[in-house]
Amino acid sequence: MSHTISITLPDSLSDFVQRQSAERGIDAYFETILRQQQREEARDRLEAELIKGIESGPAVEPITPEFWEKIREEGRRRLAQKRGEHV
Repeated sequence: MSHTISITLPDSLSDFVQRQSAERGIDAYFETILRQQQREEARDRLEAELIKGIESGPAVEPITPEFWEKIREEGRRRLAQKRGEHV
């Protein structure tokens, strides 16, 4: 499903958007901007969670390469589960 959104921009931004959209197409241009914003927000949330974890106290197990591999495996498992893939 798609939606149409109208916005009003100052001339300086309007000119910029027109140049960018002429190169890539308006839909692709705005989709790129929105995807970048989504990634930024996800990074900000991750950073906040990491800081919360760091501030929660000492680690309960040593931080080793094996620890990080376990974390990555858990992340992959959760992502697969979220996507509905067989785990």
